[in-house]
Amino acid sequence: MKVGDAMVRDVISVDYRTPVKEVVKEMGRRRIGSVLVSRDGEIYGIFTERDLVSKVLLEGSLDDEVGKYTSTPLIIVSPDYDLKEATRIMSDMKIKRLVVVEDDKIVGILTASDVVNAIAKAPLKVM
Repeated sequence: MKVGDAMVRDVISVDYRTPVKEVVKEMGRRRIGSVLVSRDGEIYGIFTERDLVSKVLLEGSLDDEVGKYTSTPLIIVSPDYDLKEATRIMSDMKIKRLVVVEDDKIVGILTASDVVNAIAKAPLKVM
């Protein structure tokens, strides 16, 4: 199975100057755990629920710009990358999301939940 078989194609991004409060509201409204963050139209990082809990709530303010708490660099894979290898990266790096890039363009995001869903929907192998 490939990353492209499991990834979500609808990726949300926000400008780095957007207040955390607005970003968190949008994440809640869309029921997502992360957004990509851009500066001057270029995606450079990701803001996750973990960033909210471990950075904003501990040392910051919901009124701060989201860019202040954005995680960088992005960890990327291609849609043709083996799903098992992608999960190994996620496990080794202790991250829950990989950004999927093809031809220098972001085409999706792979989350730990996406991996679980893909495995659950895969046909069972009979021994």
